[in-house]
Amino acid sequence: MAVVVLLAACAQAASSTASLSGSAEISMLTCAPGQAIWTHYGHSAIRIHDPEKGIDLCFNYGLFNFNAPNFAGRFISGQTDYLLGYCRTATFIEDYRSEGRSIHQQTLNLSANEKEALWQALRENAKKENRQYRYNFFYDNCATRARKIVERNIEGKVCYDSCLLYPSLRASLKHYTATHPWADFGISFLIAAEADRPASFSDLLYAPGEMQIALQTASICSGDSLRPLVKSSCDLLSFPDSQTASSLDKNHPKNKIIDSVFASMCLLLALNLLLMFFEIKNRKKCFPIDIFLYLIAGVSGLLLCYLALYSQHPAVHHNWLILWLQPLHLCYAIALCFPAFRKSKIAPAYAQINSLLCLLMIIAAIIVPQHIHPACWPLVAIFVLRSLAYVPPKSH
Repeated sequence: MAVVVLLAACAQAASSTASLSGSAEISMLTCAPGQAIWTHYGHSAIRIHDPEKGIDLCFNYGLFNFNAPNFAGRFISGQTDYLLGYCRTATFIEDYRSEGRSIHQQTLNLSANEKEALWQALRENAKKENRQYRYNFFYDNCATRARKIVERNIEGKVCYDSCLLYPSLRASLKHYTATHPWADFGISFLIAAEADRPASFSDLLYAPGEMQIALQTASICSGDSLRPLVKSSCDLLSFPDSQTASSLDKNHPKNKIIDSVFASMCLLLALNLLLMFFEIKNRKKCFPIDIFLYLIAGVSGLLLCYLALYSQHPAVHHNWLILWLQPLHLCYAIALCFPAFRKSKIAPAYAQINSLLCLLMIIAAIIVPQHIHPACWPLVAIFVLRSLAYVPPKSH
């Protein structure tokens, strides 16, 4: 779901009350993923082209305002409001040309009545009092809104004839972040066990590229009549390294277990083993390292608990990583700053209990199951090793 900068409304269309002419065409536009994290999944828009009336507009459900009050906080809690806006198609295309992102057009096979109904529905939905909606990454976004407004304004029902491309929502997400390992790591970290459950066909249509594939073979069913939903297809913009429906391409890069994130975490594990060797040899534990680790773990735990308890985002509520990363680690990190606490029996006991929780997390992830990103395991190993390893005190 690409997020597009807020575009200026076209005054000509805003003031027009005329119906579409017989030469009008309505198309679904699918835009290729981009490099910014919010563009990794592509984007969808609806094009209204009526050369006889001089109308050529793109209706876009992916608009939002970065400068809205508490935007970051509301986004994390799943309370972001998106807008339906519209602009001239030439402006829309130029924005994607500047980013080197392809645009694929599917012209819909609609009757004159269906085109008029969809045109009026979009105009009504784009009014100031109607254009805002509560965004939901999987179930209410630029692709789902565009698809559903088409489905509601046809004479009949859209019947899809496509196979299930991914077994789960997480598998679909990982496809789109295959070339962005750090984004893949962050999203895998935040998305919980719900994303690993079997996904329905309609669930997977949250992604514009998957919706493009589904529309291509869909039909409009009305009584005994059956007609293709898509009349024709073409590329409005085409760049060699930018694909809209990338899951059709067998050469699209897949997620690799050994990527830059995994390699980085393995390096941290190796450095920790080297540090522990010198700690045991010198009989002196490096507490600043433990303080830093538990501080990061505590902050991460706060985020995961907030998402689990308060966020309206789907698939973030049953995250078994909380057994490893939990807010109490913040208190432990602060307590480790005091020598008296370090010498107490509580300090090693807490670390050992955390090791048991890590083991429980591993077991839970297997039973539930929840996919754990491979790069997490070196980090878990660091916590367990530093918790269980005994550093003999210096003799006096």
